[in-house]
Amino acid sequence: MYNRVKVESVDQDEAISCSLLMQRLVDVLDDVRRRLTDVQKVVCDYVETGELASSQMERLQNLDTLTQEVEAVRSVLGQIALIAPEVGDPLYGIENALSEVKLTHIRDLISHKKTCLGDKKAGDFTLF
Repeated sequence: MYNRVKVESVDQDEAISCSLLMQRLVDVLDDVRRRLTDVQKVVCDYVETGELASSQMERLQNLDTLTQEVEAVRSVLGQIALIAPEVGDPLYGIENALSEVKLTHIRDLISHKKTCLGDKKAGDFTLF
């Protein structure tokens, strides 16, 4: 899926520390979460009223951008996973890493109790 990345010396001006990179990825995901919450409000309003104003439709169109941003973060994390064993693979305490994760299926996935999420269905629900 990812190309094997060759580890070589990097110019300091073109380098980023792991902690700074992770913080920037967290910032991106915080923004994505905020905008997804806005989209969720639009969907809830639509379910309640059955009507969708043009301004709400514009807010729903953010889903495309949000999907692309999540894909970009996934790509960066995938590259980090490839590089880590070659540059020194740090260890993290699982309980510390998962301390704020409330979703059981994510906790299970990260702690290796599951190998993949598969298709989870929350039930049949048609919006449009």
